[in-house]
Amino acid sequence: MRQAGSRNWAWAGIAFFVLFAVSIFFLNGSTPGEKASAQKVMDYYNSHNGRSMTDALLSPVLVALGTIYFVYLRARARDSGAKSDVGPTTMLVGAAIWAMGGLIGSVIELAVTSASYHHQAQIAQTANVLSNDSWIPFIAGTAVMLIGAGVTVLQSSLLPKWMGYVTLVAGVVSLAGPGGFIGFFVAPLFVLVSAIMMLRTREIDLTTGTATVPAQATAEASATRV
Repeated sequence: MRQAGSRNWAWAGIAFFVLFAVSIFFLNGSTPGEKASAQKVMDYYNSHNGRSMTDALLSPVLVALGTIYFVYLRARARDSGAKSDVGPTTMLVGAAIWAMGGLIGSVIELAVTSASYHHQAQIAQTANVLSNDSWIPFIAGTAVMLIGAGVTVLQSSLLPKWMGYVTLVAGVVSLAGPGGFIGFFVAPLFVLVSAIMMLRTREIDLTTGTATVPAQATAEASATRV
């Protein structure tokens, strides 16, 4: 019996949200602006060395969890009757760009942290400028992912339609320069809410097209009838 995939894969989405929240609210501080002096940059990163290093090294874990979850979500979307592959594939490509943006940001953060530690003032200041301007691929990825997710939801029975409208609008608005901050918050929330809903959804047996019932539930039902 072949299934669309164990619901346990949805836990990757929840783990992604938790670590993303830890990164944003506990590991990221008020970093120096792009006009900050080299000394100010080094002072900040040397006083937050451990936190900055942890944040940078957390990025590969986030990428792994996000990749697993979006591949699973794409598979579930295709199994739930998506009218075309455009939505699910766009969502997956957007997630990949989002991940790339996060990795680029982490590389730059690691560079400015290392340069500050070794008192390489000019390198630290240059890396800090790049760090302040490295948001473009990150926002582009979240926008494309949200647009793909919105189309996917609206063209399938995967999730409630209201989620499709919200994510689609958020994705389009995120492309409008300053509107990118909307996607920054909506994207991880979409991951969390959709993952919870996936955990509450029955798995589908692709050989029959019907929802499968856990063996334990079947045994309990039989015992009740007896």
